[in-house]
Amino acid sequence: MTQKERIDQHDREIAAIRKLMMTGMKMLVRSEKRTDNLNTAIAKLQVSQQKTDIQLHALIRSLRGGGNGHSKN
Repeated sequence: MTQKERIDQHDREIAAIRKLMMTGMKMLVRSEKRTDNLNTAIAKLQVSQQKTDIQLHALIRSLRGGGNGHSKN
């Protein structure tokens, strides 16, 4: 293999490595966006779950009451 062939091969390898790095960086950006979207969805679910918990506790308290609408406390 001549020196020019080695240099050409080396240049192709460097170009391939650059392409892999760029692809990896794009994948990382997409992954971070998905993570941000998931974190937003989780936060919304937490708020919704808190509201559901409040409503469930209110329902349970109302069912514990005496049949006349008064709670036993």
